[in-house]
Amino acid sequence: MSTSAKLNILTAEEIRQKKFLKRGLQLSILVVGQTGTGKSTFINTLCNEDIITTNRPAPADLSIESHSAKIYEGGTRIDLDVVMAPGLGDFIDNRDSTKCLTDYIESQFERVLNDECKIQRTPKATDTRIHAAIYFIRPTGKGLRELDIACMKELGKRCNVIPVISKADILSEEEIALNRKLILRDLAKNRINTYDFSNCFSDIDEEDDESAVSSVQDLVPFAIVSGTDRAIIDQVEYKVRRLPHGIVRVDDPAHSDYIVLRTCLLGACLQDLKDTTHGIYYEKYRTEKLSKNPPGTGYMKPGSRASKPTSSGSLLDRLRTNVGSRQSSVLSSDRLTISEGIVN
Repeated sequence: MSTSAKLNILTAEEIRQKKFLKRGLQLSILVVGQTGTGKSTFINTLCNEDIITTNRPAPADLSIESHSAKIYEGGTRIDLDVVMAPGLGDFIDNRDSTKCLTDYIESQFERVLNDECKIQRTPKATDTRIHAAIYFIRPTGKGLRELDIACMKELGKRCNVIPVISKADILSEEEIALNRKLILRDLAKNRINTYDFSNCFSDIDEEDDESAVSSVQDLVPFAIVSGTDRAIIDQVEYKVRRLPHGIVRVDDPAHSDYIVLRTCLLGACLQDLKDTTHGIYYEKYRTEKLSKNPPGTGYMKPGSRASKPTSSGSLLDRLRTNVGSRQSSVLSSDRLTISEGIVN
C-alpha cells in the first residue's frame, strides 16, 4: 500500500471523533431565580442571540417554559436546552414553587426510566434531564432568603446546583466578598449541596493548574454580569453592559465571573455535569423507584390507580417471555437494538 493510500485511511479513533463533532453535544440547564435578577439576559448572553424576550410582563402564575439554542464552542456544536420558571418567588404564597421545579426534574427522570424498562429502547433518545440548575441570588440580599434555602435544598437533592450572584455590577468588590461569605455560610449551615467544580479537574497534577482549579471553586457563588451589546476596547471586541457611568466588560474576568462560568458550563465541566446527573442523581431516583416497585411486581407510574404484574419471576424470565411471544422464533440482531445509553 502506498504512503498516500495509508494517509487516506482513518483510524477508528479519528472516525469516532468525526462522528462526535458532527453529532455534537447536548446540555440541559434549569435557570432559576426571582423576576428581575437577569436570567433572560444571561441566557441571551450565553447563546449569543436573543432567544428570550427581556422586560416581559410579570407572569400571573408560576410556569415552566423551555427554550433551545445551538452554540458552537471550539468547533463543537452544543445543543442547549434551557428550562426557566418565570414567577418563582413573586407571590405572597410561594409554598408550591419548589414542588413545581422538583416535579419537573423528576418527570424527566421518569421518562428515562420508562424508556429503560422497554425491551426495545428509543434509539438516539434526547436526554431531557436537568444537568445543571443555575440559581440566581439577588445582589441586594445579605446571604440567602428562606425561599432560596428551601428551593436550593430540594434542588440539590436532584441535580447539580450552581449558585450565582446576579447583577454584580451594582456591588463593590468588598460587597461581593461579603455577599459570597454570607451565602457560603448559609449553604453550609443548611447543608445545601452545590456542584463541586474540582470534580472535573481531578486528573490534574500540575501545581499551577491545581491552584487555578482551587481558585475556580473559590469563586462560588459566581458574581456575574450579563450583557448582549458589543464594543471594541483597546482593539479587542468585548460583550458589554452599558451603564450611565461607564461600560462593564462582561467577558473580562476583572469585571465579571461570567466567562469562567461559561467556560466551565460549556467546556471543562460539561461532561462531568452529565455524568454526575446520570451516575448520582438519576441512579438515586431509579434505585428508590424500583425499590418500591421491584421487578416481578410490575412497575407503576406515579398517579396510576392500580398496577397489575406484567409477569411473574425475574426480569430475565420476563424478557424471555416477551421475546418468546413474538411470531418469529428467530430474531435477527437488528431486531433487538440496545441503545448506547441516554448519556452522550
